[in-house]
Amino acid sequence: MKKNKVKELRLSQHLSQEQLAEKANVSVRTIQRLENEEDVSSSTLNLVAKALRVSVDDLLFELDPDEQQEKLQEQEDKRYTEFHTFKLFYSSIYIVIMLLIYTLISMLSISDNVYDILEILWIGGWMVMIPVRRWLIVNKVNPKLDQKYPLTAN
Repeated sequence: MKKNKVKELRLSQHLSQEQLAEKANVSVRTIQRLENEEDVSSSTLNLVAKALRVSVDDLLFELDPDEQQEKLQEQEDKRYTEFHTFKLFYSSIYIVIMLLIYTLISMLSISDNVYDILEILWIGGWMVMIPVRRWLIVNKVNPKLDQKYPLTAN
C-alpha cells in the first residue's frame, strides 16, 4: 500500500484544490479525499498524476508494513460488509418479489392445469435466483468492489 504526495505536489506547483480538480477533471471533493489518504480508484490516481505531470509512482510513496497491513485489513472489512449487504438486499428483494408473484397466482381463478404450470414456473424462478446472483456478483459487484477497495482485488 502507498500513501500519496498529492498535496505536496499540488502546493509545489502553486495550485489550489479547485485548480487541480479542474485540471484533472475530477471534483474538488475527490482531491480532498485523495489528500486525506482516503481510498480512490486507480483511474482517479491516473487523472491526478497526469494533471500534475508526474507518474502515478511519483505520486505515491510506500507505507511501512504495519500501516500496509492495517490499511489492507480496513479495506477487507469494508468490502466484506458491502458484499454481505448486497447479498442480503438481493435475497430480501427476491423473496418479496417471489411471494408477490405467488400471491397473484393464488388469487387467479384459472384451471388446475394452468395453475400447475404457473406453480412449476414459480419454482423455476427460485432455481434461477442463484445463477442470477452469481452473475451479478462476478460481473457487477466484484468489479465495483475491486475498484473501490483496490488492495483487496484478486
